[in-house]
Amino acid sequence: MRLPGKVAVITGGAAGIGFAYARRFLEEGARVVLADVADPAAAATKLDDAERVLAVRTDVSDAAAVRAMVDAAVARFGRIDVLVNNAAVFASLKPQPFDEIPEAEWDRIWDSNVKAAWLATQLVAPGMRAAGGGRIVNLSAGSAW
Repeated sequence: MRLPGKVAVITGGAAGIGFAYARRFLEEGARVVLADVADPAAAATKLDDAERVLAVRTDVSDAAAVRAMVDAAVARFGRIDVLVNNAAVFASLKPQPFDEIPEAEWDRIWDSNVKAAWLATQLVAPGMRAAGGGRIVNLSAGSAW
C-alpha cells in the first residue's frame, strides 16, 4: 500500500475510468471521495468499504456544489491529499461540425470540462498548501478527434 490514510477526491468517480481510479486508490490504502453529477451512491456500494468511501452528488460546473463537496470531504476525512479532475462531458454529445455546436452546448462542455477543473483546484489548493502539499491530476482525452 502506497497511500495509507491519504484522501483522494475523484470527480466523475461513479463510473468508467473514474471508478477504476477510485478502486485503485482504495487498494493503495487511500480514503476516497466519489464526486459525480450522477448519484454516486451505487458506485460507492460496489466499492464495499463504507468507512473509506464517501459519495457526494456534485455538479462540478457549479461553484457552490464543488464547495459543498470539498466541505463534505474535509468534514468526513479531515483533509484532501489528492484531487483527480476526471469529470467531463463527452459521451452525451451529438457529433457535429465544430461551427454548428449551439452556444448552450458549448457552455455546458466548457463548464464541465474546463471550468470544473479550475473550480475544484481553486477550492482544494489552499488546504493542500496548508498541509504542506498534495497532488492534483487533470485528465484530458483526445477521443473527440
